[in-house]
Amino acid sequence: MKVPRSPVALRIIRPATAAKPINVSRKLATAVSITPPSYLSLPPPGPPHPLIPGLPVVTSLGTEYNENLFRYTSGRWLYNESQQMAQRYIKFDVAALHRVIASVCASPVVSMEKKEGLFNKTLMVTLANGRKVAARIKNPIAGPDHLMTSSEVATMDFVRHNLGIPVPKILAWSSHAPNNGVGAEYIIMECAPGVQLSTVWRTMDSRQKKTVVNSLVALEQNMLNAKFAQYGSLYYKDDIPEPKRAPRLYAHGSRRFGSEDKFCIGPIAHRNFYEDERATMDLDRGPWSSPQDYLRSLALREEAWISRFAKPNIHDDPFRNVSGPQLKEEHLQCLEQYRSIIPAIVPTARKVLASNLWHPDLNPGNIFVSDDEERRVVSIIDWQGCWAGPAYLQMTSPSFLACDGAELPSGLDFPKLPSEYDAMSLDTKATMREDHKSQILHKLYEIKQLYPYRVSHRETRTMPVRAAGRTWKDGILPLRLALLDIFSRWEELSCSDEPCPLRFTRDEVQELKRQRDRYVDWHDFLDDMRVTFGMRLYGWVSPHEYPSKRALLEGTRSRLPVALTSQLEEILPQDWWPFRDTVPLPSAPEVRV
Repeated sequence: MKVPRSPVALRIIRPATAAKPINVSRKLATAVSITPPSYLSLPPPGPPHPLIPGLPVVTSLGTEYNENLFRYTSGRWLYNESQQMAQRYIKFDVAALHRVIASVCASPVVSMEKKEGLFNKTLMVTLANGRKVAARIKNPIAGPDHLMTSSEVATMDFVRHNLGIPVPKILAWSSHAPNNGVGAEYIIMECAPGVQLSTVWRTMDSRQKKTVVNSLVALEQNMLNAKFAQYGSLYYKDDIPEPKRAPRLYAHGSRRFGSEDKFCIGPIAHRNFYEDERATMDLDRGPWSSPQDYLRSLALREEAWISRFAKPNIHDDPFRNVSGPQLKEEHLQCLEQYRSIIPAIVPTARKVLASNLWHPDLNPGNIFVSDDEERRVVSIIDWQGCWAGPAYLQMTSPSFLACDGAELPSGLDFPKLPSEYDAMSLDTKATMREDHKSQILHKLYEIKQLYPYRVSHRETRTMPVRAAGRTWKDGILPLRLALLDIFSRWEELSCSDEPCPLRFTRDEVQELKRQRDRYVDWHDFLDDMRVTFGMRLYGWVSPHEYPSKRALLEGTRSRLPVALTSQLEEILPQDWWPFRDTVPLPSAPEVRV
């Protein structure tokens, strides 16, 4: 289940050391470290935030009950709330859904309780015979009609029956909202057994946590064994027109897991390819025969959208606002430069280029473990957005194993307690031991799962890919700095004597460094604001916090020092105050019943 989490923009960090000098410009072109974002140019994992439970909905007949099902009720937004609510409003025929559930489960519905993530509504259904099932309704924001649901269902079927991954059994589903009687896309499935990892992780001992890590490694190894012929989302063949299917399912030399007459690789279903006006545009959505084709499609997608639809200073999250005006010509030029260096940033090792399925969001709310002392993994949920992509871009550590800020040893070395450990106080020692245990778990996963798929200069190779798909939302600077990093490391990345197609003058490099420092200062300020006001993604707060947060905001801006506001106005000439509506008000949500 996708949950509200702290916004993670492209984070640019001031480097401590300069790159190896090559010429005057390259000497200035210090390698820039940018933390990988959690949003997708690729399907990404999420950070380790526990699930935020949705508000229980008491079963009752009547308009008010139905509206609570249709609306998002688990949170509020401090800005752009009308847009956020509209993207999560879906009206459907509740009685028709009850009839579908009763038909497939041979028992009438007694009650439903709503649980919400950011992209879907999950209705926990109790039947008259005591059985419980889950009915999930797709929100408009989740992704493309038909493709998102049909791909998720096919993926769950494939990994369950062909790869032995424990996922809930699907009882019924429909990806055709206009003619399914319910008026919304839905998936009805068995409830996951066991307990959510998010509810027990903090109380588990080291042995139990190691069991979870080893279980995930084993399950993901099964997924890595299936190598597909092309890159894209997985579907049932009947759901995708033949011209949009890859000609074969498995890659040459891959293990065959059967079902080649049942499944196919088709267009990617990820929402980034259908966001805003992109949904109606003629874009290359795959399937792709090479990683280079996929990387190129990201730039071509954004070039086409920017040329036709981009509007200056329109941001769905003002916390990712950029300083200064955005010019279409600058974005198009930068994306063209990105396309020119694609051959150099794609690794050459065949293993890391394999097309593999990979769960896109292994947060602890999506993992269920046995309700006993063993705590083995018994179910993995929420496969929405899963696709078959290049392994080196797909594979990342599960979010709950992240050790933010920790400097972990590279290679096969495990982290050690600091040399001054014996001189620390008892409380500090206890904290250090817990941190050390977390680092050991992260390193255990890294060595077992990620180390065999390591690539040289991973961040340098992947950062341009992540930045290219979001230049208008995050500004052009992250991609420019990523290209500067490519320029400074060209001789290490390029396997031929071909000259680097990128050019940076001394003045351009110095200006980029100034922009980087200003960008860092601005986002440090925004981070402080987020912490101060206790916000999550897009200004999300819990319903009971909303009145007090809103009241606090109303008085805060007027109390800021004049010197500070003057400086901010110089950095960001347009309205710099981040708690404001920045997108046009949406039209009334479409009624599809």
